[in-house]
Amino acid sequence: MNVRKTALSLLRTAEAEQKYIALALDGFLKNADCDVRDRALLSALVLGVTERRVTLDYSIDALADDPEKIGARMRQILRLGLYQLMFLTRIPPHAAVSETVALGKSPGERAFINGILRGFLRRGKEIPLPADRFEREAVETGFPAPIVRLLYDNLGDAASDALAALSKQPPTTIAVNTLRTGVSDALETLRKAGIDASLCTASPRGIRIAQNISYQTLCDLLGEGNFFVQDEASQIAICALAPKPCEVGVDVCACPGSKSLFAALEMQNQGRIFDFDLHESKLPLICASAKRLGIDILSVAAHDARTPLENLVGTCDFVICDVPCTGLGVMAKKPEIRFHDPELYKELAPLGGEILRASAKYLKTGGRLLYSTCTLTKTENENNFYGFLAENPSFAPLDFAVGAVKSENGCVTLLPDGKRDGFFIGLMQKVR
Repeated sequence: MNVRKTALSLLRTAEAEQKYIALALDGFLKNADCDVRDRALLSALVLGVTERRVTLDYSIDALADDPEKIGARMRQILRLGLYQLMFLTRIPPHAAVSETVALGKSPGERAFINGILRGFLRRGKEIPLPADRFEREAVETGFPAPIVRLLYDNLGDAASDALAALSKQPPTTIAVNTLRTGVSDALETLRKAGIDASLCTASPRGIRIAQNISYQTLCDLLGEGNFFVQDEASQIAICALAPKPCEVGVDVCACPGSKSLFAALEMQNQGRIFDFDLHESKLPLICASAKRLGIDILSVAAHDARTPLENLVGTCDFVICDVPCTGLGVMAKKPEIRFHDPELYKELAPLGGEILRASAKYLKTGGRLLYSTCTLTKTENENNFYGFLAENPSFAPLDFAVGAVKSENGCVTLLPDGKRDGFFIGLMQKVR
């Protein structure tokens, strides 16, 4: 396999079809016949070029005589070459240049690529950074300046650490299926196999795996039905909700289903959870996961979360209301999110509020509602949470503690820290 040619093809396809590059990469690798080193290099290239697009384009524009004339394919080739020179220190510069130049289709293209890459080797360190604070941090971190500004507007000085964490490759975190095996047993199995694994600090079922490892390898080691992939922040959210055996709950935006699966483990697979999602095509994901894990308390159906089902109104002990959001807290896993419209939160926040108001109708007195997102804007998070409470005196914030994670007035924002996603968790109770 020509790794760089394959990387270029994946990047071009993902850009043209607006696909998440991680999904495109996973889809390719599942059927690819290539060795471990080629798989690792391919992953590093396609993910790295996507994550560092802002940084790479800044250098390209500084080195090119007329950046406007560089076409989309040529720009992707230059990104691939520059990424190797800037970030993959184990690849000799001459190899990075020659392999990238070979991607050119004509002598003229190859000469242009060679000129830009060798120009970077000569004077790349002399390229001045932008004077503007946000533009400068954008080049340094790889996040577009409007996203950098948005994070500072919402997080203050904590945005700097958040950006640094979101720039790192995150670990894989799994939730152990405690219906079938113990967390300590799963951890011991992984460590005996030489896997760098550790217990999560807050979630009682979470194991964090520091090294890059395939899902199939995990299945071979642990057994396919003995775990599922779920970030610790999401696990903490369900621990805060604390579903109990024999309770009845609703997950209003359930796909891909990990929160319901974790809730079912909390309930010892006793009770009932109604799983709804707007997109019927996604529901088989939940059903397949539940069957694999031996969970049979989920009732899955397509339904619009903005309109509660009358037969369930006032009957539920808990509601999981994980609403559509801008996803700023998971940009380390989905680097394309950084290139979304920074104003998108203005559209999604009202939708989250509408879903929250509808979902609250499912609760009976004493019932709990989890309002959560994987984003970091106050408009989508605190404003919706406290706005609902201000308008609905029959609900009150419900404080919680999960390990060292403690809420204040019913909610907490988990900042991305290189180990778990950025996440908002808000908990409330219907008091009358």
